Amino acid sequence: MSGALTFRFTTQAQLDIRRITSELSDLQRQVASGDKHTDLMGFGGAASRLLNARSMKTNADSRVSVITQLQARFGVQGAALGQVSDGAQMLAQSIREAIAANDGRGVTTELELSFKSIVSALNETWNGQPLFAGERQGAGPIKINTLAELVAAAGPQDIFDEAARHQVLDLGVGEPIVLSAKASEMSQGLLQTLSDLKVFLDANGGTIGQPITGTQLAALQNFADRLDAEATKFTNEEGRAGQLQKRFATEQVRLQERSNLLLKEIGDQADADVAEVSVKLASLLLQYEATAKTFSELSRLSLLDYL
Repeated sequence: MSGALTFRFTTQAQLDIRRITSELSDLQRQVASGDKHTDLMGFGGAASRLLNARSMKTNADSRVSVITQLQARFGVQGAALGQVSDGAQMLAQSIREAIAANDGRGVTTELELSFKSIVSALNETWNGQPLFAGERQGAGPIKINTLAELVAAAGPQDIFDEAARHQVLDLGVGEPIVLSAKASEMSQGLLQTLSDLKVFLDANGGTIGQPITGTQLAALQNFADRLDAEATKFTNEEGRAGQLQKRFATEQVRLQERSNLLLKEIGDQADADVAEVSVKLASLLLQYEATAKTFSELSRLSLLDYL
């Protein structure tokens, strides 16, 4: 009877040692990896909630990344719009200075410089995509290079090369946002003014001389006023780009806060509690030592111990 009891206790001690060893191994894994379980099966009914939280966090992080890149885009976009506005205003200022000095010989040169600056700005790109050509990739929306080509153009189709649709962004709230107006929508009036000024100068021998006649003065004043009006359009568009940049910055903060909350929720469900694990480890080590000692003592028992 004593032998049977000894055998039963020895077997139980072996089983306890195996169980404790397995639990110790799992706790040590939790400490090393920081995860409660090795796969989703270990979470049971909470697995679907964990998967959903991870999916939502990935989506939020992706949108934050897109907005971060867009902040740089709007910086470039605002600078390009400002360059167009400055080009028109500087030409208008040059015309008024010419009128004040009664000397229009510099207007032709200023027109050439402003035209090149304006076309360069309208053809600005960001990450290889034109800013003002709609959703189209590739070259910029303005396909003419000289004032002569501008004057010779039979219509917008000879000046602009754009996509039919705007470039838009949907942040997942069901409200696609147009990132920018197309060049043709913003600059037709400005380019028409530059074309008319070029035609006017050519009709006067290619340049306005000194002194400026009364007819020339009235025409130049009209061109300066038209240029100021067109410059205002681009200033307003630059302001719209700034508003979008601010709106996206607010959305970026909101999404980042959402991501942080989801990260905490995921951590609460999936991350091991190191303090709790440490306590369990200490407790199991004590159990292991006691069980191992019992097993060792039982293993040494024989009939001689009872003689």
